[in-house]
Amino acid sequence: MGAQAASARRSEGAASPSIPPPSVVIVLAAIARPLRARSSSAKRRAGRHAPSPPLAGRSIDGDCRSCQNRSMSTALATATQPIARELHSALLALDPARFDDTKRAELAARLAGVRDRFTALLESADRDAVAERLAALAEVLRAKLPDPNAARERWMRLRDELQPSYEALVVALRDHAVHVPSLRPTNYVRNVFHVVNALGVVALVELVPMPIVRWIASGAFALVVFLESIRRLSPRANAVIMKVFGAVAHPYEHYRVNSGTWYVAALFVLAWLGRADVGAAAVAVLGLADPAASLVGRRFGRTKLLHGRTLEGSATFVLVGFAAAIAVFRAFHPELGWSVTLAGAAAAALAGAIAEALSRRVDDNFSIPVIAAAAAWGVLTVL
Repeated sequence: MGAQAASARRSEGAASPSIPPPSVVIVLAAIARPLRARSSSAKRRAGRHAPSPPLAGRSIDGDCRSCQNRSMSTALATATQPIARELHSALLALDPARFDDTKRAELAARLAGVRDRFTALLESADRDAVAERLAALAEVLRAKLPDPNAARERWMRLRDELQPSYEALVVALRDHAVHVPSLRPTNYVRNVFHVVNALGVVALVELVPMPIVRWIASGAFALVVFLESIRRLSPRANAVIMKVFGAVAHPYEHYRVNSGTWYVAALFVLAWLGRADVGAAAVAVLGLADPAASLVGRRFGRTKLLHGRTLEGSATFVLVGFAAAIAVFRAFHPELGWSVTLAGAAAAALAGAIAEALSRRVDDNFSIPVIAAAAAWGVLTVL
């Protein structure tokens, strides 16, 4: 009787899903606001690069010097771009999943070349944010670049030293509308955290009544929005928060909306949509397929797709996501039947893989579960 009641509750939720109140949309918009603010500030900075007409009491010579300094800073940022891209490529080669012991001498030569080119740029550069980041990177390479025959651990320590300084350079270059890619390095602790967290959320969604799940998701969402606000207002608080989550955070998240915030926002949306079956399947797809695709793509990926993804990684995402969604449907919703289960799992896995490949401005920790759930919901509704 208990199983029948639980099944009835799930069926009732599937027939009449709850729609989040309008305030949910407003709060979700706050997550992306820092990105829009940065875009607007970049446009304002670009506008400030043009000389302003002299105003009463303003020194024309001072304005000219200011314009000249800005022009020199932008020229330095532009000259830095190709060297920064070379450093990005070298850091990818330093990734634990890609590191090739037979190419240490080649990698050492590449990094030494980056160091020398940074040093040459600094010789004629004024002291500004870009120059400071270049100096920090050059110093790390000068002091920590190991001998080609050094142990693997020393190369990984070099990578750990370079990554934060590289991301700081990315931000400084972006202020001059010069773009170089951020890093998403292999992080095995983060991968394990992804899997364990996904399994916990699946259990929560399937075993706890949906009204309670909504309250939990709402509280978690309010908390991460509060933490993001604190990070924006206080650099010190940002440093403390990022240190607490340092083991599972990417270096670029120090300067952007945290991936965990996007993930909790996705859970919030799924909870208010009210279907335990598709919500749990979508979380399982993200939690298991995304880290699996990342590991396979970095280690074995050869066929390049969009935005740094590989065919091998995307294929792994589909296979693992398909299996994860089937496991959720069969374990908690056997009443769906095999044909509906297979169709819904395939829709969730394929949609999640497409979302992962196309996500750029919106973090894939949000886009994957939301789009995977929408696809599975559509298939299960039709069938």
